[in-house]
Amino acid sequence: MNYHNTVALGVLTIAFSLGACNTVPEDSMTTNGRNPESEPEEVVETPDTLPAPSPTPTESPPPTSNEGDDPVAVSPPQETPSANESAQAPSLPPPWEQNLPEVATIEETQVGDLMCYVTVTDLQGNTSILGADYQICDNEDQFLRRTLGLGYTERPVADCESSEPCGRTRQEMLLSDVINIGKDWYVLSDGTWRVMVGQMETWDGVNNTGNLTYYGCDAENNCLALEGGVVSCRRGVCGYGWEQGDYLYSIATPIVEDGGAPATLRVFHQGEEILNVPNMEVINSKIDPS
Repeated sequence: MNYHNTVALGVLTIAFSLGACNTVPEDSMTTNGRNPESEPEEVVETPDTLPAPSPTPTESPPPTSNEGDDPVAVSPPQETPSANESAQAPSLPPPWEQNLPEVATIEETQVGDLMCYVTVTDLQGNTSILGADYQICDNEDQFLRRTLGLGYTERPVADCESSEPCGRTRQEMLLSDVINIGKDWYVLSDGTWRVMVGQMETWDGVNNTGNLTYYGCDAENNCLALEGGVVSCRRGVCGYGWEQGDYLYSIATPIVEDGGAPATLRVFHQGEEILNVPNMEVINSKIDPS
């Protein structure tokens, strides 16, 4: 999983200053195709080129909430399918509307004719088998037996009675990304955007420190993965920030006694705000008190 660098102190200071004035209560790997019609497209968790604008980060310490197993999602837009593929069926609902696990332990993988098959166990102890990009099987040694955030991408899959090409495909939501979330993580959503913040335990309480991960998706399941996020708290607001090229992603939350204030997701491009998503609520989390 290829994440990017930490947010520079100067850039974060700008983001926090903006957030303080406007505090609204704010690993993928390429697949190895197995046949022409079932070959998943290449997935990049953290592209070096600038992806489509993702949700803007919010500023505030992660509110403590109940444990859950549905994290967040956001990744770069996938390539436009061919005319034949586009005409076959409308886009599938996002993964969270299909009750696909967002946080789970990967138990085993198996290569099939059409896709990789992954057995996972979610935080409630439910075991299921997911279709996945072939790179998940090819790189299982990186995440087998680990509890991770899961990201999905809609793919065309051969719709044939055998492994022989038949000229027909169907759309399926395949596991395409695995995200290091560490011991402490939470998922935010406003009903449209969904963001998972992981590795909260890497923040030691000192401003501009940490190594937080970010995985956010919009309503159309366009997702983005980042790492190297830092935390800074000042003027009654805690902010989490990630930088990628000319883009700054921030999540800001007002500091309140019960820790339950809504967060604001903000995205800046060359210092100009291009996205502001207020009222992001914690919908799933796991915070280890130790």
